[in-house]
Formats: sequence, structure tokens, C-alpha cells
Amino acid sequence: MKKKVLVTGAFGQLGNAVLKKFQDTDMLATDLFIPEFFSGSCSSEILDVTKPEGVQNIVSRFQPDVVLNLAAMTDVDGCEMNPEVAEKINSESVLNFLEVFDGAFIHISTDYVFNGKTGPYDEEDLPDPINMYGKTKLSSEKYVMKHPNPWCIVRTNVVFDYAKNSDASFVKWVIDSLQNDRKIQVVHDQWNNPTWTESLADALRIIVDKEATGLFHYGGAEQINRLEFAQTIAKVFNLDDSLIKPITTESLNQIAPRPLKCGLKTHLIKSKLQVTTLPLEVSLKHIKSKFSS
Repeated sequence: MKKKVLVTGAFGQLGNAVLKKFQDTDMLATDLFIPEFFSGSCSSEILDVTKPEGVQNIVSRFQPDVVLNLAAMTDVDGCEMNPEVAEKINSESVLNFLEVFDGAFIHISTDYVFNGKTGPYDEEDLPDPINMYGKTKLSSEKYVMKHPNPWCIVRTNVVFDYAKNSDASFVKWVIDSLQNDRKIQVVHDQWNNPTWTESLADALRIIVDKEATGLFHYGGAEQINRLEFAQTIAKVFNLDDSLIKPITTESLNQIAPRPLKCGLKTHLIKSKLQVTTLPLEVSLKHIKSKFSS
């Protein structure tokens, strides 16, 4: 019998990959908006995860076995400027599900729960968020861990794809800028291990199939800075990397502080669940191959 999977935040960068990876399940895709181009094989409904009555209604009607909770406010500066909104979307919405649902709850979190002084981090390292985004995601993790549901939290970082419909796509921004001979400034002092959406969707599928529980870290195979990420994109897509200019995070004067040396160690999920991680260049070449297909 097919598992019934409810996906929140289904039409973001990660959601698009998850919808493809779970096509053979009985899936309901939910988000604040249903894109006009969506013609997937699964059902879709508008859902505001901050509204308890809406969550209760959809859970009672669909009766999912699994909730894949991708919905989040990921605009780091936006969270800093609107902490109450961030708390509602990133933290309190989790309770809206857990109070009416007793099945498997799989929740996406972030390396921003750490302060970025000594990364990359493993699951045993103590969180210490330095911005509101990280604080709200840590608080959501605590809500999940306190409930009796079979739960799995997957922390990830710098999730990427070439997402035509997303303003948050770093890869799209770099490619589009360089193709149009526009100079771009990219920080050289923020370190992570960028994570391809399709690799993360593969990991989530393994978690669901194996009914895995607990806290896991998942990211790409390489720990690099954001400048090197942009330069690798330029290399794979045969673009002029001399248009990419290095800057410091401090010079951006961003509203929210950024953890600089972050990223995630992935040995636990690889050893326990036989999940694989891909080198950045390999992931980007997969993305490039879709351009010509």
C-alpha cells in the first residue's frame, strides 16, 4: 500500500525536487501558492502552516502517514526584521501539525543553528544561533523533539538548484549575471558545504523508506566558501569568472549577522542510512545536462 505523504512548502527549490522523488507515493503538495505551471501527478492544495485550523482540516481530510515539513521563512534578514512572523512560520507552525498528527514528522532545519566559529559541525555539537532565523529553526527542532511522534530532523545548508521560478537561487543568479556580462560580488569568508536539491531529496526518500528517526546532518561533499562556489559554477557553465569579485561579509552591512565557518559533517547519515553525498562539480554538471536535454 502506498504511503500517504503530505509535503509543506512543496513549490520552493527543495520542494520541486521532492515532488519528483516521491511521485510513486500518494502525495499531497501544499504551499501558500500553487504555481500556474504545476501539472504534477499528485494533488495540490493551498495551505498556510501558521493557521492551526487549516492544518487540522488538511490533516483530518488527507490522513497522511508522513509529513515532510519543508515550509520555512528562509530570508535571513527578513527574519531579523520580522521576528514574530519568523517565529510563527518557522517554529509555531510545527506545533500546529504535532498537536493534530501522530505519524512520522520529517523536519528540515539548518546549519544556522550554530554560531559559525568552528564548523563544519556534527550532530553532537551544541547549537548557538546568532541570528533570528537560526533561533527560530532551533526552537522548531526543540518542539519536534519533545513530541511523541516518530520524528526525523535533517539539518542542511546552502540548498541549490537552477530554479527558474525562485529569486533565492544562487546558481541562477550567478549564471544569469555572468551570461549577461554583469560583474557580481561574492563573499569569500562564508564557508559551507552546498547541497543540491536532488541529492537532499534522495536522502529524504531514503529516510521515509527506512522509517529512520533522529537528528541527521546532510550536505554536499565539499566544504568551500561562497566565492569558490560561484567560481565553480562559472567553470562548469563555461562562463567568465573574472566577473566575480571577492568581498567580505562585513562589507555587505547585512541586517542579520551570518555565521561564517559553518557547514555540516555527514558521516552519521552516510554510515547509518547509506546515504551518499555528491561533489559540487558533479551536481552542477547534472544541472547543466538538463539545459541541453
